[in-house]
Amino acid sequence: MQPRWRTFHQPPAQQPFARQRRTRRRTLALGAGLGLLLSTSLAAARSDASNNPQAKIDPLGEPYNDRLRHLGLMFDLGSVDGAMLSLVYRPSPWLRVYGGAGSNGAAPGVRLGAALSPFRWRGVALNLDGGHFFPGDVNGIFSAFAGSRYDDSRALEHFDYNFMNLQAGWEIERGGLMFFARGGVAFVWSQVPAEDVSRLRNRSPLVDPDGSIEAFLPSVRIGLIGFL
Repeated sequence: MQPRWRTFHQPPAQQPFARQRRTRRRTLALGAGLGLLLSTSLAAARSDASNNPQAKIDPLGEPYNDRLRHLGLMFDLGSVDGAMLSLVYRPSPWLRVYGGAGSNGAAPGVRLGAALSPFRWRGVALNLDGGHFFPGDVNGIFSAFAGSRYDDSRALEHFDYNFMNLQAGWEIERGGLMFFARGGVAFVWSQVPAEDVSRLRNRSPLVDPDGSIEAFLPSVRIGLIGFL
């Protein structure tokens, strides 16, 4: 008759394999539990991000966790409004108003405007602004586009104009610094002195018989805003 202990206990040679099987089962159970906990946490985080506007994800994949900064300085370069330095005020995450001054390379000018970003976490924004450039010699600007065959005009030595921009584009903010690039259309208008109308009408069909100039032009702009 076999001893009783052999019916209740495995042979010593088989005990290490049994311990390995139990270890594998515990490891798999622990891994499954951690996976379930991780998936539950991720689902809760996604739900919180969708319900909490402060947890929106920006175009670079980072959440908007920074506090809203209201005041800033903006520098930008545009095809119609030249180089501008402006003071920016942001009363809410989706609205900015700004005003400043700059130069088109021939004369100083001023500009006022507003930018809307209703989907800030998507990086989409619209802006509408307008301004005025004071009289200056814009022959250099015209010659840059027309080439060496351009002849200077005395009528353009004291030329001023008004402008209005409507643009849409992309922007991204990180750590209080915002970069933006936009494109759209600009409406430019001016009034030529009566004594210069005949000379300019021979140069450009944009000049009306009464001396008024009105034109829609493509408008692009890039710039930076540093929020304080």
